[in-house]
Amino acid sequence: MTPETTNQITRLEAFFYGGLAVTILLGLWMAIVADVEVFQTYITTEDGVLESFTSFMLFVTFALCVTRMVKLRASRSGWFLATTGLIAFLMFFGAGEEISWGQRVFGWETGETFQQMNRQGETNLHNLEINGVNINKVIFGQGLTLFLILYYLVLPQLYMRKPRFAAFFDRLYVPVPKVHHGLTTLAAGLIITSVASSKRGELNEVWLGCMFFMTVYRPQNCLKIYKP
Repeated sequence: MTPETTNQITRLEAFFYGGLAVTILLGLWMAIVADVEVFQTYITTEDGVLESFTSFMLFVTFALCVTRMVKLRASRSGWFLATTGLIAFLMFFGAGEEISWGQRVFGWETGETFQQMNRQGETNLHNLEINGVNINKVIFGQGLTLFLILYYLVLPQLYMRKPRFAAFFDRLYVPVPKVHHGLTTLAAGLIITSVASSKRGELNEVWLGCMFFMTVYRPQNCLKIYKP
């Protein structure tokens, strides 16, 4: 580990971990022991507390990326703008999808195409069903799970052990997760999966929304790729 590479837990990360632990434990308690109806009707409902907070954290991450692009554009290569711009796009897309692009907030109707192809009659892509294929399950379920394993568990280990590999990702300005980012994400995923509720995914999403922010805000290679 060099002075420019760190896996230490910052105060902000400790704050998020504490808050997320309380949120998940409270959600598990409500879903398993207490009032399942309240959990599914108010806590994990569409545009409910968890979904809205997840969207908010994704949007904050988007804003962080845009801010960095503006501040560092003159001192970085085109790869920085490409990578950071891609992350910004994905975060903005995720934030919009999470709340169906504000459909229920602003009260506008779902278009005819989405009414026919969207399993929930909403204006979003992740609930589409095309030729019997559930897009949410394939792309945002299986695909996202594979990405999380590679990005949060495999990448941090390779980055620390393979100098050439690390240099390659630094050159592309890819924020590399810290080791504890991956371990806590794995632990949270395993715990939440044990909940026998169709709405347990909302707990996973709020965790990932915060984790994406923490990863982009202070990655393992933060001083190498974001240092002024």
